[in-house]
Amino acid sequence: MDLIHYVQQNWAVLEAQLVDQLVIVAVSMLAAGVIGVSLGVAAARYGRLRGVVLGVAAVAITLPSFALFTSLAYYFGIGDLPVEIGLTVYALLPIVRNTVVGVQGVDPSVLDAAVGMGMSATQRLRQVQLPLALPLILAGFRQATVMVVAIATVGATVGANDLGQPILAGIRDASTAEVLAGVIPAAALALLVDRVLGLAQNTLSRGMRAGAAA
Repeated sequence: MDLIHYVQQNWAVLEAQLVDQLVIVAVSMLAAGVIGVSLGVAAARYGRLRGVVLGVAAVAITLPSFALFTSLAYYFGIGDLPVEIGLTVYALLPIVRNTVVGVQGVDPSVLDAAVGMGMSATQRLRQVQLPLALPLILAGFRQATVMVVAIATVGATVGANDLGQPILAGIRDASTAEVLAGVIPAAALALLVDRVLGLAQNTLSRGMRAGAAA
């Protein structure tokens, strides 16, 4: 069975799997964004915490995805939830690391000016450091999202009804068409996400440079 014929016959199923893949990625990245930026800010402000947070995140990203998902499925059951939790863990390192670098990389003269204006530490963080660090944070979010889109397909092994399902079916049935029906849209989704977030990052960076020049 060729790829086009397979897609035509199974479009409704593939469409549902694509939607589920999008939902899994969206939920995971939303959680990773909130947790990662929070941890990054804390790590940037407290030196003792920095090594621990970055070290744990670095170790977590090296865990084999199948092992992590199956371990989480033991506690949370099969389906999307263990996959979303696992992907959130994988996405933390780029976001945390870029948040730390971005917050710490703000020009000291800018911070001195903010202190001179009477801003508290919290005000400096919210009104100065985070806005200036945003392009770098978005770059980490972009890297993490592309990675998560790819790893999400492994979630099919613990019951997630995503684009990993046709890949697993293709391996089981020795069907190239089934494998490609999962691989091609997953790769296209990763490229699309990378492109959209890249444009957002560049637009934000240009806007900040223009504001600084003005």
